[in-house]
Amino acid sequence: MTTHEPPREEPGALHEAPRGARAMNALRWVLFAGLLALAAVSVATWAISRRGGATAQQAQARYHCPMHPSYTSDRPGECPICGMSLEPIPADYGTGAAADTSDVPGLAAVQLSPERIQLIGVRTAVAERSAVGGRLELVGFVTPDESRFHRVQIRLTGWVERIHVEQAGAPVRAGEPLVTIQSPELFQTEQEYVIERGAGGQDPGAGAATHDSGARGAASHDSGALAAVRQRLQSLGVPADEIERLERERTASTRLMLRAPISGTVLEKNVVDGQYVGPDTPLFTLADLSRVWVLADVYAIDVARVAVGDRATFITDAVPDRSFAGRVDFVYPTISPETRTLKVRVTLDNPGGVLRPGSYGRVLVAGRAGSALTVPAEAVIRTGDQHYVFLARAGGRFEPRGVVVGPQQGDRVAVLEGLAAGDTVVASASFLIDSESRLKAAIAGRGAPAVEHDHGGAK
Repeated sequence: MTTHEPPREEPGALHEAPRGARAMNALRWVLFAGLLALAAVSVATWAISRRGGATAQQAQARYHCPMHPSYTSDRPGECPICGMSLEPIPADYGTGAAADTSDVPGLAAVQLSPERIQLIGVRTAVAERSAVGGRLELVGFVTPDESRFHRVQIRLTGWVERIHVEQAGAPVRAGEPLVTIQSPELFQTEQEYVIERGAGGQDPGAGAATHDSGARGAASHDSGALAAVRQRLQSLGVPADEIERLERERTASTRLMLRAPISGTVLEKNVVDGQYVGPDTPLFTLADLSRVWVLADVYAIDVARVAVGDRATFITDAVPDRSFAGRVDFVYPTISPETRTLKVRVTLDNPGGVLRPGSYGRVLVAGRAGSALTVPAEAVIRTGDQHYVFLARAGGRFEPRGVVVGPQQGDRVAVLEGLAAGDTVVASASFLIDSESRLKAAIAGRGAPAVEHDHGGAK
């Protein structure tokens, strides 16, 4: 049987590609590139449809909660947070269009429906010119008139033998005894005076018609020495009645009684029985309270409204049935760093001593009035570093506006900058409008719409 063997290939011979292999390879690459292009188109189409769906979904969020603007829905209903009815979202809500009208950082204009304006009790007022800077109502307290103080001291040394005033606050009359001092220094000086007085009183030639020049010279010397001792007693603060007693009785004493120099009240009593005292020891402080001072605090913003000579009236609960009239007689030059206030002084007559030092009350000062643009004080929102109001526009629109305020008169405050006469501002419910304005500004500042929620369960 004849067997056919395939021809043997010699080493190193080249293989020829099957017919049509190159065409198949090219077709494969074309198909692969087409698949890649199709995948890219599908991804782009999916992304576009995703964005379109999100935009459509956002466009469907047509309602939000008045108290929680971040809660939105595509249909009316109730807010699951607070239970309030959802309201339609204005066309420009969450965009920069409303925020462009605000000159106050962190705030945006808001728009409210008439129903909600009525619900939260919004009241408005018109900015108008009125009198400000007139009467000031200050808080003041009574203090003794410092020009009527008297300090009782002694100019020699000794010991307290007896105190005639029992306690501080006691009333005294001029000439009443205050304290008795026992002083060896006083006794020594009075004894010297008695000796000099006795020497000067001797007149060896009293019955003679003439005196020689030596006798006249001795008498002159004795008279000068006596005058010097008398002057020393006066310099030591020895009262005139004690010197008269010494002249009359010619006996030195170790006791000195100090009496009240004025009629008034003992404000301070600084000694006790048996105490050693000297020129540096304050014994008593007396004050004449028939006239007193009232010191009142004025805030720095109102300093220009008060001047010396302004009429003032003091009213205190300690004397409810009376008022005390006076005038501002001094404006202190410095402002307290603790309270940032300046003191003014009013001098008042105090017959009968009914105004007691330390009493508080109201000081009504007739300040200098002027005309200024004013709004209700409750319309101005004060945050510490800025002041602003909400302008009421047509259609329930409210825009924040920064202002510079001046003095306040009663329930109205002056506006120096930021408003014009005739502008309408929110006078009540400013807090609620301010809260929504801040929320809206925050949403607009994020550059994204409010967080959207499906409110399918709302009825």
